[in-house]
Amino acid sequence: MILSCEPNAQMTKIIPLSNTALSKQQGFTLLEIVIALAIFSVMSMMAYAGLAAMLDARASTVPRAQQLAQLQTTLYLLNEDLSQVIKRPIRDQLGSSEPAFSIGRGNEILVFTRTVPSWLANSSETNLLRVSYSLEKEALYRRVWTIPDRTQQTEYRRRKLLVTQGVTIKGFSAKTKTWGEVVGEIPQALDISFKLDGLGSVHRTFLIH
Repeated sequence: MILSCEPNAQMTKIIPLSNTALSKQQGFTLLEIVIALAIFSVMSMMAYAGLAAMLDARASTVPRAQQLAQLQTTLYLLNEDLSQVIKRPIRDQLGSSEPAFSIGRGNEILVFTRTVPSWLANSSETNLLRVSYSLEKEALYRRVWTIPDRTQQTEYRRRKLLVTQGVTIKGFSAKTKTWGEVVGEIPQALDISFKLDGLGSVHRTFLIH
């Protein structure tokens, strides 16, 4: 008995890979990586420069905005106070008499008595306030006494308003019709100048009713 064996499968033909296929399987070349790193470095430097510019702008803008906010608050309070001035002398904590209105008394650059609108007045307190603006260590402060004729136990409210290098006040006299130092009377108007860092001198005129 003779057995014969024939192959039932053909030989698989082996096709060599081309150079293009080999290069695709190998990934990025060194030159491509270097170019990508260079582009990333340039973009990072541009982003850092933009961020640094934004931080510098914020660092210079925030203090200026705070300064303008302080100035606006100061001008508002001065306008409110001076529009309610009244000719009413008071007694200080030592029992001495003080004029109703005075300018340039030591570090107190402005002191006066004012009324309180009826809709703001507290029924348990007087409708008069004693207000003082003082310059201390290049800063403007506002003090308010709710009891004008005070004692040594009378308390007051104190608030820091504005950082300033100096304040100049001129009054308009009803007697002489001129601007300058006003003594012994309540002026018809005040010209107040604030010397501010970065802004120079800021003037504002207030009418006194």
